[in-house]
Amino acid sequence: MKPKSQKKEELKKLKAKLPKSKITVFTTFSRAGEKGLSVAQMSELKRALRAMNAELFVTKKTLIDLALKELKNEVDVFGMEGSVGLVLGNDDVYAVSKRLYEFSKKNKVLKFFGALFENGFMSKEGFLEMAQMPSRDTLLARLFGMMKYPISGLAIVLSEVAKKKGATAS
Repeated sequence: MKPKSQKKEELKKLKAKLPKSKITVFTTFSRAGEKGLSVAQMSELKRALRAMNAELFVTKKTLIDLALKELKNEVDVFGMEGSVGLVLGNDDVYAVSKRLYEFSKKNKVLKFFGALFENGFMSKEGFLEMAQMPSRDTLLARLFGMMKYPISGLAIVLSEVAKKKGATAS
C-alpha cells in the first residue's frame, strides 16, 4: 500500500499531465484471474510509447477519478474491470492509437476501455476504429491516385484519338 504522500504526488503528476495530453487511452493490462502483461512486455510497451512522446501512467482508480473530476471529465473509472493504465499521448494521436492497437494484437492481455479525445470520451469501438484507420501517408497516396486516374485516362483517350486521326490522314 502506498503512503498518503506518494498518492498525493501521483495525483499532482496526473493533474499536470492530463490537460497536456492530446489523447488519453484507458487500458487494462491485468484482470482478476488472468495472467497480465509480463515485465518485459510492459517495458516493450513503455519503450514504444516513449519513442512517440507518449507514456503509460499506472495508478489507483481513485486517483484517476479524482484527477478526471477536477478537470471536469466524467468517466466511470470504477466500471472498468482490472488494473487501469492511462496512455497519455502528446503528439500524433493516430500514431499512438495505431501503435497501441498493434501491440494489443500481439499481446492479447492488453484491452481498451476507450479514450479521452478532443474534450470528450470516445468509446472502445470509436477508439478501435480510429486505431485501424490507414496512416496519413496511405490516405494521401490514395487521394493522389484518385486524382491522377481521370487525368491519365483522359491522356490515353486523347492519344488514341490522335493516332486514329493520324492513320486516316495518311
